[in-house]
Amino acid sequence: MNIRIITFNIRYDKPDPDNQDWRIRRDAIAALIQEYHPDIIGTQEGKAHQLLDLHRRLPNYQSIGGDRTGTGTGEHCAIFYNQDRLKCLDNGDFYLSDTPDIAGSISPEWGNPAPRMATWAVFSVAQVSKTITCFNTHLDYTSAKARELGARLIRDRMIHCHPDNTYLFLTGDFNAEPGSLPREILSDSSTNSMILHDALAGVELEKQQSIHGFTGEAFAAVDTIYYDSRLRQETVTVDNRKWQGIFPSDHFPVIANFVND
Repeated sequence: MNIRIITFNIRYDKPDPDNQDWRIRRDAIAALIQEYHPDIIGTQEGKAHQLLDLHRRLPNYQSIGGDRTGTGTGEHCAIFYNQDRLKCLDNGDFYLSDTPDIAGSISPEWGNPAPRMATWAVFSVAQVSKTITCFNTHLDYTSAKARELGARLIRDRMIHCHPDNTYLFLTGDFNAEPGSLPREILSDSSTNSMILHDALAGVELEKQQSIHGFTGEAFAAVDTIYYDSRLRQETVTVDNRKWQGIFPSDHFPVIANFVND
């Protein structure tokens, strides 16, 4: 099995000025995706009309996932997948709070001002015995406690995915850098039933940096892909190029390839 995965914060439609405007950026994002032709794309911040714009430009892809408010009007952690190769068997959302099954829920003691969520999906791959289970999230920007507790909740949910039958992935904008507590929680190796590796762990820190605020000069390594330790990572890159003459987002995407030997 070969699997290519992208994690990409596409930036919500604010709207922004000039070349940062979504109506210009959407074609650059689609061009990037078409070039890499990934199997799975974990996106963050997309609103419903942005996801629809990408669907119109990427007919081979379907997506799953609700929005963080539970109303359909908020930001999504949508997972796009290549329908030519993958079939979605199951999917769902949960919310990063003490009541994770209540859409749009917030726990005040966590300290996050807006709801946060994770979306997950189980995929079958032709001629592969195990399924692929991918989680995708966007941890809170302001509250360290919310990031910590959100990471613990996501890891707990992943542990209960029957790892014997599936390969696990987690994509996201974690709003936390390598070595921080949330990132350490996600890569905790003490649970033998589920060990996740950070796809960028072997890359020098400067080259892991992904958020750049449309300047092209990245300053924080907050985006990555965690992958099942039973797989082998072949390649990983943070793509810091312009596409169609512009930066597609204020984050650079992370692209990685994995195989099972």
